[in-house]
Amino acid sequence: MRDSLLRAAVACCGSAVIAAAVLTGCSDDSSAVASTSAASSSAATAAASVDSATTKAVTDAYVTFFNGGAPADQRIAVVEKGQVFAPVLQAQAGNPQAQGTSATVSAVKPVDATHADVTYTLLMGGNPVLPDQTGQAVKDGAQWKVAATTFCALLALQGGQSPAC
Repeated sequence: MRDSLLRAAVACCGSAVIAAAVLTGCSDDSSAVASTSAASSSAATAAASVDSATTKAVTDAYVTFFNGGAPADQRIAVVEKGQVFAPVLQAQAGNPQAQGTSATVSAVKPVDATHADVTYTLLMGGNPVLPDQTGQAVKDGAQWKVAATTFCALLALQGGQSPAC
């Protein structure tokens, strides 16, 4: 009896949260519409400001970083906090499985002048193993690099870790 009352209470609370979200989303408040229009305009401006040089630099960093056949020092140079990740990347360089990895980049979207969101696919032996992943790139000085958070997320998937994370 007690479990059924608890389930009913949880169901009611869940319904109330969903209803509140729907009602909030359907608001006809003109300031919300103006805010949404301003945000859409800002996003369109940011998307238009991505130039081909930035897209190429970010793509090159991702392709180099995920190229399992590339020397560890090249991979270290294109990832944020590369020197902290060096032991992990050097260990991966000796792993035959890791040598078959590569990546393709399908989209680069700027967040601000030094950050971009990246959509990429991780390949193993030319076959997609993690399609349409979302990662980040950071501009370190004049160079775009794979963000440490992106590599940390992949390490976590493998059950690994690094002091850079």
